[in-house]
Formats: sequence, C-alpha cells, structure tokens
Amino acid sequence: MTENTNRDDSGIARRAVLASLGLSTAALAGCTSGTSTDPSNTSNSTDGNGISAEGSDVFTSVEMGDANLEIEVTDDVSVEFINLIDPNGELFDQQRLASGETTTSFEVLGRDQDSILTGDYELIALDGGEQVDTTTLTLEAECTITDVLWAVENPDMEWDKNSPVWDEYAAVVIENTGTIPSLLTELQWKGSPVARLLSKESQSYYHETHLPPGKTTVYSKGSVYATDGAVHSLDCDELGTEPMTVTAHVQVGSNPSYTQQIKYGDSQSCELTIVDGSSDEPISSGGEN
Repeated sequence: MTENTNRDDSGIARRAVLASLGLSTAALAGCTSGTSTDPSNTSNSTDGNGISAEGSDVFTSVEMGDANLEIEVTDDVSVEFINLIDPNGELFDQQRLASGETTTSFEVLGRDQDSILTGDYELIALDGGEQVDTTTLTLEAECTITDVLWAVENPDMEWDKNSPVWDEYAAVVIENTGTIPSLLTELQWKGSPVARLLSKESQSYYHETHLPPGKTTVYSKGSVYATDGAVHSLDCDELGTEPMTVTAHVQVGSNPSYTQQIKYGDSQSCELTIVDGSSDEPISSGGEN
C-alpha cells in the first residue's frame, strides 16, 4: 500500500486550523514539550475494544470504536484541552472540552486515505496552560491470515449461493491481535486456479471491510478455485502441486499473506485437492511506524 506522502502537509494544515480557532499557545505547547511519561501509565493490555490507560488519575476510559478513539475523563479534575500526539512526537489532533463535559473523541481511521502511524501515542490533558495528566496508548493493528477456506469443502458457510459458481469462492479468516481496527481494501490471489485460467499472475478483488480486534471471515468477491471458463479450461496435466498465495492489503499495519498448496488433477476431471496451507511473514505497508 502506498505510503501517505501528504502526512506532513496535513499536519501543518491541522495546526493552522487549531491556531485559527484561537486556542491558547500555552495549551498547544503541551503537545510538543517533550514531557516524559511515567512508565506506570503505559500499557499494551486490552479489554475488548478498550485500551488501557492504567495509572492515570484523569483518563477513566479509552475505547476504540469502528473509526474513533473515545475518551472519557473524570469529573473531579478540570480539563480544558486533550492533545493526541503521534509516535513521531507530532500533534495528531486536539479536542476542547466545554465546561462540564467529560467525553470527547478523535477520528483515527478514515482521517487520511492511506494508513496511519502505528505505535505509542500520548494523551495529554491540559487545563489552560497547565498539564494535568498524561498517559501512553499503544495503537496498532496486527493482522494474520489464519485460514483459507474453499466453498466446496465448507458448504454450510455464508456463501452467496445466488451465484452459479459460488462453489468456486473462497473465504479468508483474518485475526487482528492489535488494539485498534484495520481496514481491508484488497485480497490478491497470486497463482490461484482462476488466475491461471485467465493467464494472469494474480486475481484481485477489492473490499472495504473493517477488521476489529479478534477474528473476521471475509468472503471473496468472485471465483478463486475456477478451472473451467467460457473460452477454455485449465490443462491440469501440466500442473502438479502448485502454490496459491493470498495477500490481504490493509490500511493499518502490515499486509498478511497465506500460502496454500493445491494439487491439480488430470485433464479428464482436473479435480483440485488442497494439500496444506500456512501463514507467511507479513509484508510491510505504510501504516507501520
């Protein structure tokens, strides 16, 4: 996935907008002061979509929704601004709390077309020019393809059986062990039977699927295991056991891959047999820090 080359420009634009709102320079200074964070406030643990702010006296709840980071602060302490600092130490965004407000949110996914930086973010609570509290959050998505399933072998799954070739479809099980969702944008099937049938190196289908922490099953948008076409069929006599690699292109984190060994039958039937499969090393994408 292409790295977001507009990140610096967008950061400058965000700072210009903040300045135009007339926010105090003392409050903005809190985001770049290099304030050290107490290690006791840092935690990588998660509870559902909750992100731990353990050790903080001000941030009582930090949760990740589909796209937004939801923040709640205690009503016992006055907080006027909350700054979110990215892993490079740059101001990612700033929110202002009106008097009596205790909740706010930061848009994380969907903010930019390309991926976001993953790693340790810092939340800073400010009251006027005074820093009230700070805590560190780990925002990352770690996706792995754990299985690739063929419709023929799994007919009871939720296939689109309105399609006359639904039994040629595949499903990919993606597990996200990170703390925030990622977004699947494409499944690329290199060396798949349908790609060989079409005399192509790979066949791609585009998706827009959220991958929250946990496991998500994604169904292909078209044929994967096709050996017969409208014009011709595969000459399976020339094929033995061949690899098929599916790569999931994701917005946050590295792109996971999975390789499946497929045994092709003879020219009479060209029956397919899945021999084995395993996850590959993830491919680095622009979302990594």
